[in-house]
Amino acid sequence: MTQQDILNLKNKGYVILKNKVPQEWINKLSVGINNAFIEHRKTQIQNNNDITTGGVALHALLSDNIFINFLEFLIKENFIKDLEDHYFKSNCILNSLSALNNIPHQPNFSSLIHRDLRFYSYNLSTMVNCLLMVDDFTIKNGGTHLLPYSHLKKEKPTDEEFFSKSIQATGKSGDILVFNSNVWHSTGLNTTNKNRRGIPITLSRSFMKQLLDYPRAIGYDKMENFDLKLQQLLGYHSRVPSSLDEWYQPEDKRFYKKNQD
Repeated sequence: MTQQDILNLKNKGYVILKNKVPQEWINKLSVGINNAFIEHRKTQIQNNNDITTGGVALHALLSDNIFINFLEFLIKENFIKDLEDHYFKSNCILNSLSALNNIPHQPNFSSLIHRDLRFYSYNLSTMVNCLLMVDDFTIKNGGTHLLPYSHLKKEKPTDEEFFSKSIQATGKSGDILVFNSNVWHSTGLNTTNKNRRGIPITLSRSFMKQLLDYPRAIGYDKMENFDLKLQQLLGYHSRVPSSLDEWYQPEDKRFYKKNQD
């Protein structure tokens, strides 16, 4: 991130980072998105939850290993480190990783004006949204609406205020939209005849509960397959013990490790 990127994220609440992900990765992730929606639909039917995914496959991370590999790529490219150094000023962990498919003329729950934090964190940078543009984001295909500077105010804007003052994030495939999770935003309406895909990743401070317990879902026995930084990012170093046996462990085996802040 450049100094101007850092200032834009701090002051306006958002920044678009250009050309962060090469086409080779976009191709792999496109397959992963398809697998995620198939897996989610199968699980819904299996559990008699007969609703459509509405263009959002939450926790796509569990549907295809490519998403964990992608997190490794972001670590190696210093994308995570930049956010830790300049946004959090501490370590961070994965809060969620999902897949988006903005279907033409079909609004979904993310089309509502919302912020992704369930509380207003004032000046403390507790969570950040990183939205990879898998396809080009345009005005017509529903680029994300963002209300600049809205991370500086607790109150929710009215619909009129939001849509009169918001901008629509546009960019090319491989760009990443990064914004403070206190920013009010919404998915735009896709008025084209083609789907528009993205991968939303939220990162948070390690003391915050993940949207899904990724270490347990992936498997505690898989932890040793990952290097230390990926372990930490996935949340393996900030787990909550569930028994006295898990609590009373030597330091190297503790569920919540030192230096998480």
